[in-house]
Order: sequence, then C-alpha cells, then structure tokens
Amino acid sequence: MARKRERRLRRRIKAAVLSVAVLYICSSFISDDRFFRNLMWRFEIEPSKAATKNGKPIMHTFFSRIDPEVTTKNTGMSDEADAMMLATWKQAWEDAGWETKVLTIEDAMEHSNFHYFNTTLREFKYGKKFREYDVLCFFRWLALAMSGGGWSCDYDVFPLNPIVGGAETLPNDGMFTAYETIPRAAVPSFVSGTKEEYNRMSHLLVSNAAVHQDKEEFWTDFFSLIDVHVIDPDSYYIEDAVVPGQVVLTGKRYSQEDCDRITSGKMGAHFSHSAIFNGVTEEGETMEDRPKIALRFLKMWKEQCTNDMPFTPAALVPPEPEPVESNTTAEEEPSEHIDLVDNLAASASERR
Repeated sequence: MARKRERRLRRRIKAAVLSVAVLYICSSFISDDRFFRNLMWRFEIEPSKAATKNGKPIMHTFFSRIDPEVTTKNTGMSDEADAMMLATWKQAWEDAGWETKVLTIEDAMEHSNFHYFNTTLREFKYGKKFREYDVLCFFRWLALAMSGGGWSCDYDVFPLNPIVGGAETLPNDGMFTAYETIPRAAVPSFVSGTKEEYNRMSHLLVSNAAVHQDKEEFWTDFFSLIDVHVIDPDSYYIEDAVVPGQVVLTGKRYSQEDCDRITSGKMGAHFSHSAIFNGVTEEGETMEDRPKIALRFLKMWKEQCTNDMPFTPAALVPPEPEPVESNTTAEEEPSEHIDLVDNLAASASERR
C-alpha cells in the first residue's frame, strides 16, 4: 500500500513540475494576468469523473458474438446462454444502482487505431494466429476508449458492495486500475480508467502481444496484462475488490463470519469458467448455468450479508503507523522477469 501511495505521489509531482514548466515558458511571452489565472485553473487537479447516465454511473461490458459455423468459440457458451448471461448481468447491475451499456466490435471499429490492432493481431509473419475470442478481448480496450472511459467488467462479474465515496469518481485519479488480484498482477475482469488511460493500456497490451508472437503457442490480453505489470509495476494500479466465484461458491448458506471473511469490502464476484470447475454448484450444472448460479448466490448474499462493508480504494485507507526502527534488513523482492507462460499465466488463465 505504501508503494501505491509513493507511485501516486510521483505522478502528481510530475504533473506539478510540468505545470510549472509550462507557466515559466509562457511567462516569457505573455504578461496578461488573466492568462495565468485561466491557465492555473486548467492545471488544478480535479477528480476524474466516470461516465454517467440519468445521474447514475455506467457499468460497461464488451460482447461480440462469435459465429460457431465460422470459427471455434472457445467459451463453453451457446448463443442462448450468452443472451441469458448478458440479460442477467444487466439486471443485476441496474438493481445495484448503475446504468449499463454493452459495447461491441462496432464500437472498437470506430477507433482510429482499429486497423493497426486488427492487422497486428491477425496477420502474423510467423504464421501463428490468435483465437477469435482472444482477438476480441484486445478490441474491447479500443471500445472502452471510444465510450469515453469509466467502469467496465466482464459479463460474468456481478455486483456486491458499493464503493466509498460513490462510483461517480474514478479511483486513483482516473489512472487505469484493475480490481481482481493474482500474484504480482491482476485479472482484467473489472477495471476503471479515463479514455486516455484506456488508449494507453490498449497500446501497451497489443505491443506486448506482438513481442510474444513468435515465442508462444497462444497469447491473450490477460497474459499481456500480467507481463506488463511484472515488467513495470508502475504501469497500472491494482485494488483487491473482486472475489473469485470459486471462493464465494461454498455450497452452504453464509453466516455473518462467512460474509465478513469472503464478501465484505468487495465490489463484485467473478463467476468465471474456473468458478464453475472449482466452486461448489448443484449437481449437473455446467458453464451455461452461470446466470442461474450467480442469481442464486446473489439472492442468498443479499439475505445474509446485510452488514457488509463497502469497498474502500487504497488511496482512502488511512496510512499505517510508522514502523519501529529495527536493525534487521527487509528481504528484497526478486527483480528478475519470471517465465510468465510456465508460471503465472498458466495458473492464472483458469480465472477467465
């Protein structure tokens, strides 16, 4: 947490230095006091606002149908199950006080960089191809940038507790933030950021994928998100606000202790493929039953976990007391770039 505060402080210091530099340069040419008052107003740091509709924050998701007669879907979902999942997702978030918007490949195609992304991801000089599902996952970042930025989650992420201060203001000054953690990185199941941040991250992710074209049998935006953060921990923020579905699916009715331990302080639950494989579900339920499984859990959770705490972004958590000085030296974290495919990516891919 201390490192996150340090990174946030460094970014603000850089912004302040840039502001002073611009003022100094302009002072050589302009002496009108009104100019400087206007310029200082523009450089004031204001909270980054999320996209809203009817006074409510918008939760986006990205979905584009994959025609099974043209290519393999790789999702384990039929068209009917996808439609039910989208409808269930929409109703759950709107019941939680949000507006919802489903983005598609048509939104991504409006982006000026769509052709570059499409060419990079589909035309490999080494002859290897990304699966259609994985290509679409990269396109979603362009669609989010075209939407104007804000909040987004996968269609299998369902709402739990609200966020302290409200969702109208984006955490971490609007910097790209991922909310489902794994060791040393995050799952792109639930994210937030400004339009500029989605543009920045889209280029980071597709550039990372291009590097791995000739090295891996397949690559995803999830693997790129891991790799980018391992290479540069300052590349984006990570908050612990989403609980994996396999953790919430215990097969029993929650006690208050279960609520405190599992869902309190979390914004959402991710009912991914891994949740169905590793969580406790009813006999005979499969991937296509995820809408029913999620609704059943949410009904139980709303009845049992009435005292859950809201999610508090790290920036709003009071600083910890200064540690007592000690002669012992803290162990340094390993700095080497780990083998992602054999270690992190392979084990984490089950989360999707």
